[in-house]
Order: sequence, then C-alpha cells, then structure tokens
Amino acid sequence: MQRLVRLWRRLSLLLPALLMVLLAALSWWVAQEAGRGAGGPGGPREPPQKPDYFLHDFHTRTFDAQGHITAQLSGQAMQHIPGNDTVRITQPTLRAQTAQGVLTTAHAQTGISNSDGSNVQLLGDAVVHRVAPNMPALTVRSDFLNIFPNAQRISSNKPSTVQRGDSLFSGGNLEMNGLDGTFSMQGQVSGTVVRPRS
Repeated sequence: MQRLVRLWRRLSLLLPALLMVLLAALSWWVAQEAGRGAGGPGGPREPPQKPDYFLHDFHTRTFDAQGHITAQLSGQAMQHIPGNDTVRITQPTLRAQTAQGVLTTAHAQTGISNSDGSNVQLLGDAVVHRVAPNMPALTVRSDFLNIFPNAQRISSNKPSTVQRGDSLFSGGNLEMNGLDGTFSMQGQVSGTVVRPRS
C-alpha cells in the first residue's frame, strides 16, 4: 500500500509536466491540420479542380419584372469547379431578348463562365447570332469566342467570320463592339460587301 502511495505522489508531481507536454503535442497537431487545409508546410495547396455539383439536360430561364422571359439557357451538362469558381457547360444554347426587341442566340460545343457571368467563353463551333429591328442580321463564327456581356464585347484570337446581312468578312482574329456593331479583324482579312437593296 505504501508503495502505491509513493507511486501516486511521484505521478502527481509529474502530472503538470505531462499535461504541458500533452497540450503542446495537441497544439502542434491542430496547427498541422490547419496548415494542410490552407497550404501546409509544402507550400500552397492547389485549389480543388473536381466539380462540386452537376446538372444534366438542364434548362434555365430568367424573367423581367412583368414576368416575360428575357433569357433561356440550356445544355447537355453543367458542372461547377470550386477551385476557380467557374461553370463549365457542355453544348450550351442561349437565347436572350431585350425589351427593344434585340434577339441574340448563341451555341457551341463547350461554354465556360466565371462566377458573375461577366466573362463567357465559347469553344468549338461557336456561333453568336443577333437580330435587331431595322438592322441586318449579324452572325459571328469561330472556334473560340471570348464574350464580355456587360461591356457587350466579343473577341477571339482564332480565325473568325462575321456576316452582316449578305456581307461576309473573315480574318485571323476579331475585336467586336456589340453596342455599335463595329468590329476589327487582323491577319489575312478578306471580305465581300453586298449593299442592301433600296
């Protein structure tokens, strides 16, 4: 019995030191785990590139204050990539109409949009078609179209064609202002201008 009492006394003297070691080890472990979540000792971790949600054969619509459809977006599949907060759409098709009667349609093999929709990229057989009242129809085609909807601007660093009415232009790359319908092309530009009949 006396041996147990002596052992207990010795342990009780060591207990504060043991608790300190245990707390230090626990703190170190927590710091390591937190470091792994935010880019541990080996440097920053790559942001996750695997999608965190999917949609298949989807259709979305947006409405104005009066309940009229202003835009419809559909696609074979959609996935959200959390690492760079982008949305990737397979075979996207867009149809949008303004209150002024301007109808814009677009489709491609693949579409990529940033989180706020201020930059949309169409890849593979990309086509944007625009019809406005009292204006000739406008069609832009390329293997890659970089669209900035807020600025109403389209650009491409791939061979592109622009058809306005019966006039057709092609070039190595494209910069287009959707507000006034002007565009510039570079790199082996060719065109056929057909004046509208009076």
